[in-house]
Amino acid sequence: MVLALTPPGHAQQAGEHASASASLAGDYVASEMELVAGLRLDQDGQFQFGLTVGSLDQVARGHWQADGKRVRLISDPRPVAPTIKQGRVETTPGQPFAIRVVGPSGRDVPGVDLRIEFDDGAALDSYLAGGPWSLPEDEKRIPRFVTFGISSHRIEFPRLPIDPRPGTTAMFDLTPNDFGTVDLTDAVVTVDGDTLTLTYALGTLRMKRRKDDSTERSPGHD
Repeated sequence: MVLALTPPGHAQQAGEHASASASLAGDYVASEMELVAGLRLDQDGQFQFGLTVGSLDQVARGHWQADGKRVRLISDPRPVAPTIKQGRVETTPGQPFAIRVVGPSGRDVPGVDLRIEFDDGAALDSYLAGGPWSLPEDEKRIPRFVTFGISSHRIEFPRLPIDPRPGTTAMFDLTPNDFGTVDLTDAVVTVDGDTLTLTYALGTLRMKRRKDDSTERSPGHD
């Protein structure tokens, strides 16, 4: 028979770690004007997160570990960020050069920011309302690059070249992937009494522990 020896103090440390995890497990929620958020730390080491603020919705899930008053979140699986790549060029005789961003269905994607860079001078910031976008009529400079972004999600895509020929529309294909799922692996989480503070890419959230967390479901929980 082979006996597995536990190093001195290891069993006590493991017990303290398990006790700390158990004491932090529960539902933490925040609710204010136009914002609802919740983070559930399950006893089995899993977490679920949900946030709704204005038109922004986010979810996350994975597992968590306690280290004193700090909590480490590990998103699992790690979400895949959306991408935008150059697509086909459509011929539009008699029309000015235009840009479109379309989703997998082929429909225009609204609410996408864009920045146009020229041969000289300052860049032009604008956005796509859900259809073709063209330069202002009084803009005489030649555009060379476009950078798309989704500011509500703090997403900026790589800079792409454009060929601004009149009578053409440059199509750009957006692949959403795990759009709306946030990666909380590098988030900073601290718990002080019944207050949990989560700091991540979008800012800082302060949530209060819900006393009856076993009776309700947290945001983002299926």
